Amino acid sequence: MTLVMLTAITVSAYNVVNLPKDMTLADAFGIFNAEEITRVTVSDLADEKHIELTKDEINNFYTTAQNMTVYRTVNPTPFRGIAVNVFTADGQKSYYLNSGIQIGMYGSSNYICYMLDKADTEKLLYLDSMYKDSTEKLNGEVLNIDRGKDFLKLPSALWAQSFVKEAAAKSLLPYEFTNIYSEHISREQFCILLANMIAVKENYASLDLYMIDRGQPYLKNYFEDCNGVDDSVNILFALGIVNGRDESHFDPHGTISREEAAALLCKTAEMYMWIGTETHLNYSDTQNISEWARFFVTWANEYGIMTGITETEFAPHDAYTVEQAVATIVRLYNLIQ
Repeated sequence: MTLVMLTAITVSAYNVVNLPKDMTLADAFGIFNAEEITRVTVSDLADEKHIELTKDEINNFYTTAQNMTVYRTVNPTPFRGIAVNVFTADGQKSYYLNSGIQIGMYGSSNYICYMLDKADTEKLLYLDSMYKDSTEKLNGEVLNIDRGKDFLKLPSALWAQSFVKEAAAKSLLPYEFTNIYSEHISREQFCILLANMIAVKENYASLDLYMIDRGQPYLKNYFEDCNGVDDSVNILFALGIVNGRDESHFDPHGTISREEAAALLCKTAEMYMWIGTETHLNYSDTQNISEWARFFVTWANEYGIMTGITETEFAPHDAYTVEQAVATIVRLYNLIQ
């Protein structure tokens, strides 16, 4: 068997502290001229075989792929299916058609990857066919996973660190949130967290794909102030989980209160379980909880999804922070699992 050790790419073409949301595939590879490429193989981990591309096939691949846009994603299973392995004098880089390029770890059991969208992926599927149709497969490409880089940033608050680690491991923590743990979470950002949790629970890459499979349409610009906001706002509104401040405004950049967060968590849980409570709150400020929110806060508190800011105070009208939101998303996910 030919043993080829493939290492993760050297991160040098972009800012490693704040990884960009998207970049060209050439930037992700760190290869800016086809002449830098000495060899390209196409392999499948399932059968540990590979084929070699000719020089013309290498040039065709690079010409097709170099300016395609890849998008950052958190991916718990990055190594599967067909891989395009690109060799240069500096090392080897692999692009998996189903998973993209692994940039580095995201906590203990997850990865930051850059992936093509579906349309661009389809332009490279000829490599999949080329591999499957080949009668001259060679033995083995063995992957060496480099776990030396970890892009998960932890909050300064010690109590929140275990929740952040768990959220990253379960694909519940968007990379964008790792620099803003102590900030107040916006209404749009809380929708992003909830939508991502539902997608993970349902085993979809996004909640949009989940809605497509359900055959459930949704309006992208129902609220006047939501032009350009994340689709999670519109989808959660269509699912009956969130409402606007009024009939035409959502206030996506406004803060969310703790009692509002409890309501959204409860409504999301209702997709998966019966919601009910017969307990009573014993906080000193229970009377300050809005009447409409009393049930939601009671339920979230009974099931340990949301606790008070102290043992005696719930603070229903305080703004919610990102790290508090991440903690409750982890608890809710574990409950509905």
